Amino acid sequence: MKYFAIALAVIFALCAVLSIMHPLEPNEMTRALGFSSDKAHAKHPFLYLVLAVLALIWLRFQSAASAR
Repeated sequence: MKYFAIALAVIFALCAVLSIMHPLEPNEMTRALGFSSDKAHAKHPFLYLVLAVLALIWLRFQSAASAR
């Protein structure tokens, strides 16, 4: 599960960067993901960064030794 948490953190961080840079043509899929260049807003990048941080917190709890 550690690798899954790392993968999620990387994916969400990349999604945050893509939604900030707006490199793709606007269509229904890119608008839903927050990647389109039709208008800039901060809701999607913020959500992706929060999810990346939560994945890293999950990784930290996965790597902690058991208290028993």
